[in-house]
Amino acid sequence: MAARSKHSVSHPLAACVFLSILFSATSLLRAEPAVSQKRPEFAGPETCAGCHAAEYEEWKHSRHAGAFGEPFASYWNAHGKSAECLGCHTTGFDSPSGQFAFEGVSCESCHGPYHEGHPEAGVTMHLATDSSACATCHRQTFLEWQLSKHGQKGIRCFDCHRVHQQGLRHPSVEAQCGACHAERLQDFAHATHHASGLTCATCHLPEPKTTGVGGTGAASHTFLVGAETCAACHEETVHKSQKMQQLESAVTRLSTQPSAEELARLQEEVRQLEFVADVQRAGRARMILLALLIGVAFGSLMVLISLGRSRKDGGPS
Repeated sequence: MAARSKHSVSHPLAACVFLSILFSATSLLRAEPAVSQKRPEFAGPETCAGCHAAEYEEWKHSRHAGAFGEPFASYWNAHGKSAECLGCHTTGFDSPSGQFAFEGVSCESCHGPYHEGHPEAGVTMHLATDSSACATCHRQTFLEWQLSKHGQKGIRCFDCHRVHQQGLRHPSVEAQCGACHAERLQDFAHATHHASGLTCATCHLPEPKTTGVGGTGAASHTFLVGAETCAACHEETVHKSQKMQQLESAVTRLSTQPSAEELARLQEEVRQLEFVADVQRAGRARMILLALLIGVAFGSLMVLISLGRSRKDGGPS
């Protein structure tokens, strides 16, 4: 009986331990997103390099090529390896299966999966030639661009940026902007800023003070210069000028306060003016009273005259 009792207790205990281990393992599996590198329909950038060697050489050192590297990799690993990020940091990510073809943003991220028969059989892999091609991953920048004068005039992303290298089409920011805005580089405001070592991008493309997660790390593409941009260098002028004016006015008032003798003289003048005002008010009151009395007397006289005439007219003939 004692042995049976011992086994009857140990079996449920073992089952509980087994279920606890199973539950823990399941929880750990859930914590890791189901992402793997397996999409055979994608050929990979090396396949494209066979015919497009120049484009491949430009791309392989670009930010797109390293989109799965640092600093993204450290942030992604430290924050739960969200599968949501892989849509823009890998090639061929499939959300339902959690699989992707290659790390980084490669040729097929923009042109689509490789088509058999390209190019011998005339199968093309053309890409849209407007800024919508960049909008999927660069959503915030695309929306800012739409609000800008560049967007309103149809100046596309790759009118300024190289397509495969992602750098500027000209060797410097000034050269890039000066290709269209040469006259602005000569005016006083821009020339003086340039002499101080600033570039067009310093004011028109300020770097955001964010972590860069979710595409928020790109420079602003509205190209507008707001007060906060000026305040970065001219805080004394932008934020403190009004306070300085107020302080100067207060100092002026304090420095022009009258002396004790001047204050006594001013108080005496005030008393004299108040006395004159009181006399004038009293005089006006007397004039009103006199006019009232004259009116009453005149009215009484007229009544007496009227009564006298009435008696005279009503007497014996």
